Formats: sequence, structure tokens, C-alpha cells
Amino acid sequence: MTAMKQDERMQAIVARVERHMPVEPIALDPELSSADSFLKILRVKCYNWRTPQLDKFNALRFTVNFPSLDALTMIFYPRPALDAPIFLCFMLLTNRKTVFHLNAYTPFEEPDYQAHWIAPLSETLERYPPFDVRDRYPDWMSRYRRDCTLYGLFMKDRLDDLNALIFDYLDIYLPKLAAAEDVTDPERLARIRTFHENFRTDIRTRDKAQGMMSKFIGKERARRIFYEATT
Repeated sequence: MTAMKQDERMQAIVARVERHMPVEPIALDPELSSADSFLKILRVKCYNWRTPQLDKFNALRFTVNFPSLDALTMIFYPRPALDAPIFLCFMLLTNRKTVFHLNAYTPFEEPDYQAHWIAPLSETLERYPPFDVRDRYPDWMSRYRRDCTLYGLFMKDRLDDLNALIFDYLDIYLPKLAAAEDVTDPERLARIRTFHENFRTDIRTRDKAQGMMSKFIGKERARRIFYEATT
């Protein structure tokens, strides 16, 4: 079986979203949509889309020639009027290993909320053979960790399972998102907005990928990608 390439994975995820809701591309400044370094050692591409339920969902693609790195990050930001979780999938491929992160970021921890959004994902994860997680979970992400979270360093023999898990999660998350209704309680709305703001701040200021990119494409351009494209 031929492994799915990262661009194919990205396109398949967008197609999965289109099964449940109309998708509209969001135009980006060309300086951000394609940002190659000198001699194209690092290549960066950014994509943004929106749907009636999502303020934005995006894809960040970057590849490095040496050492060989091929990464895809996709983040789904629901409208703050919905109490749906933010959804993230990340896959970094090297010659022999995969760094993988899959998670639903929930603004509420009430049992009913967790039962609706997180428990079905956790049950899906448990149906897979156990993942031998070589855990490198960053400290700043610990407060976002849930039973459905999978993060770590994996050998390539689990790549097919990791890929399948993304789509299994999306097949649970997307129908629930499409059916989600607007929140009307002012206090709950305020908590959702604060959660979204804090999450975006964490991605903008704590994700190490921005620092790595800045070495190749410049600090300001890397900063704009994280402030304008990925969040």
C-alpha cells in the first residue's frame, strides 16, 4: 500500500469537510501563502478556508530538504458562538519516524460536554492497537490534554493507523459541528471567546515551529504566518 502524501492528505481532509458543509477559500497575502527560503531549503505554503460553522480552518505545509522534514498542520476554529472544540491535526514525516498530534481543544470540562465531544473520540482511539507513544508533550499544551489526545513520536509502521485516525476523528467531529447550535448565554459565550483568544495566543507565542521558520524566511514573515494565516 502506497502511503498517502501530505498534500493528498490535506486535500482529502478538505473534501471531508465539504461532505458536511460548504467550503469557501480565504485569500491570503502572497507573501504568506507561499514563503520559500533562499535556495528553497525550506518551503512554506499556507491555506485558509471558511464554512458557515468555522470562522477559519487552515493548513500549514512546510518541507525542509536537509534533514528531510515534511509537515502538515491543520487547525479548525469554530465560530465563537458555537461551543464546539477547536480541532487540530499535525503530522511531521522524517525518513524513519513520524511526529503526530491529534486533539480536540474544549472550552468546557462539564461531564455532558465531554461525553458529547470527547468520549466518542476516545472510544475510537481505544479501538486501535495500542500506540507505543514516545511522549514529548510540551508543558504548555498539558492543560489542553484530553482522553482523546494522541501526541508523540512513532515509527513509520504506524503511519497508516495515524492517517486513518485523523479521518475517524473527523467523521465524528464534523457532523457534530454541522449540527451545533448557537450559544445564547452571555457568560458561556464570554468563556468561549476567552478560550479561543488564549489558544491563539499560545499558538502564536509558544509553537516552536515559528522560531524554526524564522531562521530561514525571516522573523517578521514567520510571525505574520502565525498571526495571520495559522490563527
